[in-house]
Amino acid sequence: MDANARGRRAGDAAGSGTPVREAGRVARDHSGLAEKYIAGVPARIMRPRLVFLACLVALVGFGVIMVYSASSVEALKEGNPSTYYLFRQALFAAVGGIILIITTRRWFPWPLIEGDALRIVIAAFSALLIFVRFFGQGAGGATRWVTIAGFTLQPSELLKPFLIMRTAQLLDGYYLERTLPRETFIRCVATDIVIPLALVFFQPDMGSTLIIFGALFLMAVFAGLEGRVIAALGVFVVLAGALAIFIEPYRLERLKVVMDPWSDPYNSGYQATLAIMAFASGGLTGRGIGNSTMKYNYLPEAHNDYILAIIGEELGFIGTVLFFALFCGLIWSAFKIAERASSNAHRLMAEGAALILILQFLVNALGIIGVIPMTGKTMPFISYGGSSLIASFMLAALVMRVSLESGRSAPYRERRDRLTVMSKADAVSSHLGRSSAGAPRRRSDRDPAPSGRPGFSVLDGTTGAPSPASERPAAHPRARASSVPLAGPPSRSGYDRVDLGADPAERLRPRGQTTSRRGRGDTRR
Repeated sequence: MDANARGRRAGDAAGSGTPVREAGRVARDHSGLAEKYIAGVPARIMRPRLVFLACLVALVGFGVIMVYSASSVEALKEGNPSTYYLFRQALFAAVGGIILIITTRRWFPWPLIEGDALRIVIAAFSALLIFVRFFGQGAGGATRWVTIAGFTLQPSELLKPFLIMRTAQLLDGYYLERTLPRETFIRCVATDIVIPLALVFFQPDMGSTLIIFGALFLMAVFAGLEGRVIAALGVFVVLAGALAIFIEPYRLERLKVVMDPWSDPYNSGYQATLAIMAFASGGLTGRGIGNSTMKYNYLPEAHNDYILAIIGEELGFIGTVLFFALFCGLIWSAFKIAERASSNAHRLMAEGAALILILQFLVNALGIIGVIPMTGKTMPFISYGGSSLIASFMLAALVMRVSLESGRSAPYRERRDRLTVMSKADAVSSHLGRSSAGAPRRRSDRDPAPSGRPGFSVLDGTTGAPSPASERPAAHPRARASSVPLAGPPSRSGYDRVDLGADPAERLRPRGQTTSRRGRGDTRR
């Protein structure tokens, strides 16, 4: 008894440390909840969204600073304040931010732009591209811009997100859901994708055409494009690209500059050689923000197409690598968001938006360092330009909307709903109803019911008399015909049940086995 008392006292003494252990347990629970949920949203969805937003804000802020650094001299040369391009870039960023916020609101009519309204928008852009081709403003031998309310816009840039959305719908309907007939798919691709791309190409704008086509092509590959079609398109693109280069002298000249930019450093290779010199003068740590020398009327379009050269000169190799890492974080989070999309169409949208951003980034960066010909494409979120920045924000808005839809609808919920075997048309509830697998049947019509065992007949549940056919519950329209009627009293839901008999041993006995065998001493079950 004394030992038991001492044990109880020891237990009570140990219990005095319960608040400490409880606090530790609560802390661990909170840590687990924080790992699982962020702001009430599952971490697998919220974490990529937060990374995407953080990278987006950092890129836009960094771009505004670099535009100011690279354009101040150009603005003073034109007779404007040194902050002229800074304020305009900040205004474009504000417009893009408003578009992103509106697109991600619950009241925004997202489904309305996923149907025929999207085709109308693309048709309107196609008409605007035709107008620009004949009446727009040109520069550098290309006619790509139109002035609206004092702002010069480039319709081919603003068309990108809508082509991404339309392509995602078509690929989802034809390759994934298989609800779109082949003839309809081909007709929609021709009218909604090929014609706008052809109008962009004939501006001429080969760079935008290749970027958009590359993104749409990779989307098709992700959706399950056949190998023979991939090979055919690859051969077509190579031949069409070679033809487009050789029929235009300026494109052939750009190709020669890539091969040897120092062959004509004061004419065709002027920008390429100065960009290389800017990177070389930046060294490892750079000259510091605002201390570039190439922006003093040496490097043309320093705040636009060649802003990466200014970044390399002012921030050096380390700053340029950090900038690349920031952009890679944006693209990585976009693909992680695509993995958690609520539908295949949304997944393709997010992937397409990320693909356009990374392809445009690579085209600009590789063109500046002389790996590929320079096409005049801007650096997303960094270069000066209203159309480019707003279009980039629209692509980011697509990714954010896909992320928000993923948080509101669990992945593959629609597919799980399609796997239900209970009919939703019944009036009982949404999950009760008659099975679409058909009426229950006996194992074999050749196996008669044993004597003395209740048969498989329809009973009314009170007297055992067969129920009239008119009083039996109506079969589900999708139910298979069966010769086995239902038996037993009606259940609470109003449906009859199958009477399998009162003796479990009779139901478990193998076919052909009789009681006489066990009567001879065989006690096996």
